[in-house]
Amino acid sequence: MTHPNPARRRLLNALALAPVAGALPFAAQAQEGGTLRLVVPFTPGTTPDLCARLIGPVWAKRFSKTVVTDNRPGASGMLGLDAVAKAAPDGNTLLFGTNTQLTLPFVYAKVPFDVINSFSAIGLIGSTPMALVVHPSVAVNNTRELVAWLKAQPQSTDYASPGKGTVHHLTMEYFAHLSGTKLNHVPYKGSAPALADVLGGHVKLTIVPMHVAAPHAAEGKLRVMGVSSRERDPGFPNVPTLAETGVPGMDTEAWYAVYGPRGLPPAMVATYNEALRAALADPEVLSTLSKQGVTPRPNSPEQFARLMREEHDKWGRLIKAINLPQE
Repeated sequence: MTHPNPARRRLLNALALAPVAGALPFAAQAQEGGTLRLVVPFTPGTTPDLCARLIGPVWAKRFSKTVVTDNRPGASGMLGLDAVAKAAPDGNTLLFGTNTQLTLPFVYAKVPFDVINSFSAIGLIGSTPMALVVHPSVAVNNTRELVAWLKAQPQSTDYASPGKGTVHHLTMEYFAHLSGTKLNHVPYKGSAPALADVLGGHVKLTIVPMHVAAPHAAEGKLRVMGVSSRERDPGFPNVPTLAETGVPGMDTEAWYAVYGPRGLPPAMVATYNEALRAALADPEVLSTLSKQGVTPRPNSPEQFARLMREEHDKWGRLIKAINLPQE
């Protein structure tokens, strides 16, 4: 058996390792150093925005990156979603979104991206029940009284939402369908202005995450009728569900998740999923999410991809049931 000389052996070893050595810096550059842009397709102060600003600093340390939250509200979230759908799959642009994106094709005739296939599923952050609230000038104390009051009105009653096609909008329409009441949708450019007009009494009803409603209810500025989820909010166990207080069948909630552009390499998806799980295990992150009424629900990219499809199909059935026309 012949033995190559040391110089030749070093050359052969270098050639054998060249593909690996070349691949590692490319992957590392996408995940460490530079700037990571977290696109939020809603206004500042919304739950996905809070999630991005909470998890962003954790990731900045983990990846040695500058992390920037980029709010792009408008068109029921489509502006921000479109920006991520068109972004390069290099791991430097991610989406902090909600299940609202999965309802868009049932509400709008023209959506400039595929709500499932234009994105890489990274993982679920958590979920929160939605609370149906009324202005105190509406003299009702519970869901049954609200339904009776709505039916007694000579004209349909206005309600506010952060935009057409959002979970807020569709949950209210589903409530009207199940309760046999007439409601008139007043869309706003975000949750904050919608809630502000309800607090001011300009619009009588809206639906918001339970944790958003709680402080206003405590001050007597809003009255909570119930939550839209199948089960009570674990953070507010004394608040009943709409289903148990007069509207059987109500079962919707908002959830928040992280997506990437289509074509994000599987290794990068796995890296960000692991980083998301680690952030959701951080005591400070957990404490803040709890205060915001978000129940963490970390899962795998595969589980999240299945959830996206299931949610898409569920809302398709609900929208068909309420016969909501496309715009």
